[in-house]
Amino acid sequence: MAGRRAYDGELDRRPWYQLEDRHGGILAARLAGGAAAAAGVALLPSGHAPAPALTATLACALAAALHVLLWAVPARWPRRLRLAVDLSLVVDAAWVGALTALAGGSRAAVAGLFLVTAMWAALGYSARTGLKAAALASLVFLTLVWHDDGRLWSAASLSRLAFFWIVLAAAITGAAAGERELRVRAERLAVLHASARGLLAAPGRDAMLTIARDAAASLMPAWRAAVRLGPARDGIRLARAGDDGVVVVPVHVDGRPAGAIECRRPLLAGRVHHRIRLREVSALETLAANLGNALWRAELTAAAERQSLTDGLTGLANRRAFDAELARRLAEVGRAEGASSVALCLFDIDHFKSFNDTFGHRAGDGALSAVAGAIAGACRATDIPARYGGEEMAVIMPGLGLADAERAAERIRAAVEATDVPERLVTVSVGVAATSGGCSAELLIEAADRALYEAKRGGRNQVVAGAVAA
Repeated sequence: MAGRRAYDGELDRRPWYQLEDRHGGILAARLAGGAAAAAGVALLPSGHAPAPALTATLACALAAALHVLLWAVPARWPRRLRLAVDLSLVVDAAWVGALTALAGGSRAAVAGLFLVTAMWAALGYSARTGLKAAALASLVFLTLVWHDDGRLWSAASLSRLAFFWIVLAAAITGAAAGERELRVRAERLAVLHASARGLLAAPGRDAMLTIARDAAASLMPAWRAAVRLGPARDGIRLARAGDDGVVVVPVHVDGRPAGAIECRRPLLAGRVHHRIRLREVSALETLAANLGNALWRAELTAAAERQSLTDGLTGLANRRAFDAELARRLAEVGRAEGASSVALCLFDIDHFKSFNDTFGHRAGDGALSAVAGAIAGACRATDIPARYGGEEMAVIMPGLGLADAERAAERIRAAVEATDVPERLVTVSVGVAATSGGCSAELLIEAADRALYEAKRGGRNQVVAGAVAA
């Protein structure tokens, strides 16, 4: 539990990491600036008297201590970080105001630090934070003007304040533009990240296509997004179709174009083409690559699953698939209301050991494949043929009772007998059993196996039906 709480704590901190880094970087700048300001104030004259160097140094030391505290607190309690940032702006304004007063008042050159602190707040934190810092700096500066001149403003102070705001407005405008770009990039990355995770966890192809379509719609707001699979042209296309502008990005699966992400938007009045940014096309390319990789992994998984359920020699279902399918069919019969049944046929190739001893195992494998093909070809579409083991095959026949299953088994036996095997005639003995519910797989297999034994004992190349033991 302690480890889990620590992990949750790290998750809580994650949204604050970027601001923490900036806050720590600006702290270093503040400490360096404070040291330089203390040295400068100590050397600059204030009117006709030297600046009180000791008081200025103490003010800088106090400001530095407060900033270190405001850096340490959110490092321990991350959710206090925004409050710490705002309080650091207050400390900056009070510190610069104190230095300016010590240096001779509102007309002192040190007042330029108001602009410096507001600039690093705008460029280091955000445009909004820069506005807060500028408002505090203006308030403190006007307070100093009122203290020096007995009124809140004069032509000189207003001109300095206007210059301050003009320079700061340019910085804030640039910071806001940068923030918008970063926000768009972050949103785009979040969409791509979420879609990549969704594609990995998607249960099937349709779910993958839905996730990709929704992600494309988020990446291309105001565009109609669609994802299709099928033959597609290679290469990105930017085209016009009627009154629509069209962007088509191919989806590659295992190196071949197997579909496309298509975005459409009606052309605005008076325009003959759309403006589309390279970053938007690049985002769609990334999404298409993620979708292609997910589809490729799904194909590999499906192929591996099919291989794990298929007998490599005959191409029929293997024993694992047979057991699972028989259990499923019996469960369906058990749940069904009204008449329902399932039959099982077991096939054994007659005298197969002597066939192998006489013609060799390679010929035996060929005979097994031929018999399997004959059995699969004579089955109904709903039947499930499988290799039961060795030279034994099985067919699950849903919906057939014992009499119908016996006739179907006879049809399959005749198909095997008619199969051309180069070495010699190959026949099978067949045991059939059926149930209409309340029977386990073990009992049904046991009944079919007893019937198969009777068919072999009775001369082979025949079908015998048996009853399930009560």
